[in-house]
Amino acid sequence: MAAEPLILAIESSGEPLSIALARGERLLGFSLLALPRIHDRMAAELIRRLLQDCNLSASQLDAVAISAGPGSFTSLRIGASLAKGLCMEGQPALVPVPTLEALAEAALPAALMLGAEQILACIPTTDAPDAELFVQRFAVDSAEPAVRSFPEGLQRLRAESLEPSPQTLLCGPAAGRLQGGLRLPLLERLSAEWIAASGLRRFLSGQSVAAEEFLPLYGWEFTPRERH
Repeated sequence: MAAEPLILAIESSGEPLSIALARGERLLGFSLLALPRIHDRMAAELIRRLLQDCNLSASQLDAVAISAGPGSFTSLRIGASLAKGLCMEGQPALVPVPTLEALAEAALPAALMLGAEQILACIPTTDAPDAELFVQRFAVDSAEPAVRSFPEGLQRLRAESLEPSPQTLLCGPAAGRLQGGLRLPLLERLSAEWIAASGLRRFLSGQSVAAEEFLPLYGWEFTPRERH
């Protein structure tokens, strides 16, 4: 294993689509497309361009870190297909990163700075303004430092049922739908940069899976639209 693994990160669980390339903890490149429903047309091209811009090839990658959900069924499926294709021969390693855990880990430095006791990561289940949210609460361990999920784990709840305390830092694209808590706009988004950082820690601790065994956490079943 390289001292500073080369990691490609894919964040396709929602919008915007983003790709990151990192050498250890150092970010080499980052691409983002804030356009709706662009994943199927542009994800592979963003990866190709990013590797080219960094004068690297897919054969040099140590790992591909993929945002594993929950999130959009179609977007997750596209990202998973790309990651599996890159890792099908067992090299590079495929490292799934739970989306809400990556959000919480990215929020940890801010939580420590603000003295927050908890982090609440949240993303919408659909684009509808009144849609339920995928939420997960994490305790802030300032001694390690680290985040630790509460026992209930991932939940699907309505925004009005949540009442974050003043010591709770909110993060994720649905943070603006909640009343209360601590907020930082920088943390209210999805980013492949955070998938890369979380993926590095998981890769170094041996948390990779065989490409053929990986299945994203879609969170809800795909329902095709009816044609009239």
